[in-house]
Amino acid sequence: MPRHETPTEHLRALARRIADVVVEETAPRAILLTGSTATGAADYYSDLDLIVYCDELPSEKRIETVRNRVGGTEPALIYPRTEDEHGESFELRGIHCQLAFATIRCAEGELERVLAGEELESPLQKAVEGILDGIPLHGGELIGSWRERAAAYPDSLRRAMIEHHWRFFPLWYVERQLAARDAVVWLQQILVESAFDLLAVLAGLNRLYFTRFQLKQLRKLTDRMALAPPDLANRLERLFDLDSEQAANELERLVEETQALVAAELPDLELRLRRPVGARREPWTPSGEAR
Repeated sequence: MPRHETPTEHLRALARRIADVVVEETAPRAILLTGSTATGAADYYSDLDLIVYCDELPSEKRIETVRNRVGGTEPALIYPRTEDEHGESFELRGIHCQLAFATIRCAEGELERVLAGEELESPLQKAVEGILDGIPLHGGELIGSWRERAAAYPDSLRRAMIEHHWRFFPLWYVERQLAARDAVVWLQQILVESAFDLLAVLAGLNRLYFTRFQLKQLRKLTDRMALAPPDLANRLERLFDLDSEQAANELERLVEETQALVAAELPDLELRLRRPVGARREPWTPSGEAR
């Protein structure tokens, strides 16, 4: 790679070369470059991710021809081939490339399910985000029509994301109980799940597509949130460095601040917690009275 060329530039040039071969061999309707190469955040560890949209899937032999022409080695299926999808990876000059083929009916069906609120925890939300952030290498008009639909994040999806992910385990209520037990792993699990649900609620509030699947760029996500607790990314990361009491108190504050943001935007949306903020479980005494 020339010294003046950035990883993003190098990967984009390689993507265009692969796309040209794909067009010649399979005549697709559209090709989309996604991931860090599309957003401009690629580094020397980045993969190359291409999605090819077709009326019907090309044969495995035709896909093999594409791979051989570009010089790909070590092919492997990413997931089992179906009548609507084929995904494979291969190595090319030390770069891990992922080449996915999908039919138009499959892609449009997935987009429709996401917009309808049927994929609230699915990696398909990441695919829809890829439509918005990706770079069309072929068939820009088709991808542009999907982009318009994806950009119109519906109110029903916004509310569904918030309601579905508003399910925080009340760590602040039971922290003293956990501190008296050997529950370190469970505590970390609660913090991880709570962090993901906080991000999902806030993503929905801000009309952003979100999935916990391979969340690699936390700050890129939180920087796009106009409605969020202050210093959100740093506070989420610090949860895992604090002692159990401090972590429980900080999680409580984050949940309370998020609840206030939702109430200001959607005052008719009633969000309940299993235990209200400020509540603490007290130990019992032999006399039967809580201390």
